[in-house]
Amino acid sequence: MNQTQAGHGTDEAKSKRQQILKAAYDVFSRKGYYRATVDEIIALADTGKGTVYNYFTNKEQLFCTLVQERGEPFAIALADTISSELLPMEKFKKIIKLILVLYIEDADLWRVLIHEVRGLGEDNHSNLSQETVMKYQDGFQHIIDNVEAVLKEGVDKAVFRPMNTTHVAYCLFSIILTMVYQKFIEDDIEITVHNIAEFVLRGITT
Repeated sequence: MNQTQAGHGTDEAKSKRQQILKAAYDVFSRKGYYRATVDEIIALADTGKGTVYNYFTNKEQLFCTLVQERGEPFAIALADTISSELLPMEKFKKIIKLILVLYIEDADLWRVLIHEVRGLGEDNHSNLSQETVMKYQDGFQHIIDNVEAVLKEGVDKAVFRPMNTTHVAYCLFSIILTMVYQKFIEDDIEITVHNIAEFVLRGITT
């Protein structure tokens, strides 16, 4: 029985499932996907192998569930921002903050995911299935597409100057990841959001 079949209605079942996911988060974040083992997750969760496999079919499904649940609040907030009546500049800054917070809060887990999606796993290939890799590639592309949509809206409304919105969206995503993983984030995240937005939209000229 996999996670979609297991009974999750009771508080005890939900608690056990969260206990397993918490252990998985710790192990995947520390060891990466390839070196992480289900046995280590089982030991850390202080549960039995049968219990884990009652919720999750295999290591990949456990990892994917963890990523999905950690990323779900971001996905909801992003969709709400895109569909909101905010002005393009406000949307742009809010998206920057959402992405920053997403990667700051679970930096090690997202590093593992990016590592696998880019095919930098064992022997320079992903240890995830091709179907899973493509799903996450689409997920990253979805974020970039939303950034580009806001940029296009700003250009159409003459708030932003004409630009190659695709290139700028990709540049923004790369800048945010670099800022997070090089620990260049200000104590006040709003300062970092402002600095990134100013650099991307206005460059370094006075």
